[in-house]
This record gives sequence, structure tokens and C-alpha cells, in this order.
Amino acid sequence: MTALTLQFFCFQSLACNFAIVTLNPEIDVLRSNQVKMLYRGRTSSIGGQPVRLMDLPKHSKQRREFYHSLLNKSPAQMNAIWARQSFSGKAPAPNEIAHTSMKTITRWLSEHPNGIAYVPVDMIPEHANVLFKLCNKG
Repeated sequence: MTALTLQFFCFQSLACNFAIVTLNPEIDVLRSNQVKMLYRGRTSSIGGQPVRLMDLPKHSKQRREFYHSLLNKSPAQMNAIWARQSFSGKAPAPNEIAHTSMKTITRWLSEHPNGIAYVPVDMIPEHANVLFKLCNKG
């Protein structure tokens, strides 16, 4: 196999399922470790700018897949992490939206100027800035 064929094969084996997005153009692109710190509640700001996280509905398949893909955590483990972080005052838990719909996600982002949301890649709002794409080896 040639190096070019191997590179193409490796590139094709990545599947990007989720994107981290915002409507705020002042928030910079994120690195993997920054995204993990945000969603573990270890930080609540980016570049000194406070941010607010959005979470998909509690029982949604996408929420379960996102946390498993990003942190290898179950919903119960994430609930425990956020309860601990909220109780200690380190970081507020993400705002849970009622429905996984483009309209609900876009409304939440427009109501929270420093809001950050994870969304399935096929639901990226039209004017959103993509801060990070979560890709898994397929």
C-alpha cells in the first residue's frame, strides 16, 4: 500500500458526529483538552471570557453518545460530575434544553451570548461558529 493510499484510508476512517458551536464570533476555536475541561466542569471560561454550556435533553441518544465519545462517561457518571462541580461552586451545570431541535438550539444560543452547545453535525445552526468537531475513529 502506498503512503498516499494509507493516508486516504486513515482519513476516511474518521467520523465526525458532533460539533461544539457558538453564535459568538469572539470565542476562539477550541482544542480537544479545552473541550474536555469545559464538559468536565474544570473550567467555565475560554481565554478569560466566561461561557455557558448547553446540554441536550437528559434521555436523548445524542447526549449519551456525546459524553461517551468525548469523555467515555455514562449519563449517570456525568450527573455525578456536574453535581459535584455545581455543589463546590467550581462550575455551573449545563443548561438542559427541552427538545433536540435546530430551533431550540438556535434560540438557546441567541439568548446566551457566551453560550456554547454541542450538536449533531447535521444540526449545526446556519450562522454558528464551529469551535471544535468531535471525530471518532470508525
